[in-house]
Amino acid sequence: MRVLGFAGSLRAASFNRALLRAAMERLPAGTEAETFDLVDVPLYNGDVEAEGDPESVVALKASVHAADLVLIATPEYNGGLPAVTKNAIDWASRPPRPHAWDGKPVAILGTTPGRLGTVSAQRTLRVSLSVLNAHVMDQPRTVIPGASGVFDDNLALADEGAIETLDKFLSAALEWARIFQRS
Repeated sequence: MRVLGFAGSLRAASFNRALLRAAMERLPAGTEAETFDLVDVPLYNGDVEAEGDPESVVALKASVHAADLVLIATPEYNGGLPAVTKNAIDWASRPPRPHAWDGKPVAILGTTPGRLGTVSAQRTLRVSLSVLNAHVMDQPRTVIPGASGVFDDNLALADEGAIETLDKFLSAALEWARIFQRS
């Protein structure tokens, strides 16, 4: 099983990068895990695309195509989906056909310092991915509120409840991906 993960935040000390790191570290032995950093992916621009995809975009598309499961850790900014997350979705939806999201199993998670977690961002992301024919796992929804209280000073996930939630999410996500896994 190949699992690709990316976080929709560019900040080095991002809670969602830390959550993704914790998820990737908790994957079972034998799982091939890759984390893709979106820091070098430019904003989508049809003029840039017409000149040929930048190397970072080629790498993003190839990584999504090769994955059996994509984990997306998205923050929520002002009640919505961050541009970084949406930009990655948009670039990977572009040709060649079939685009990278077509038929791809995806599981979404997120954390935020607030009490509501990333509910709105995840809802928007589900809609965008569903339009692209991705197979977005509906349950369990993993929204971890109060991020400043669940990570330690080194941004390691330290809260037992959050760890249990993450483990249940990962188990369900891997089962979800197996449904669609190519033989």
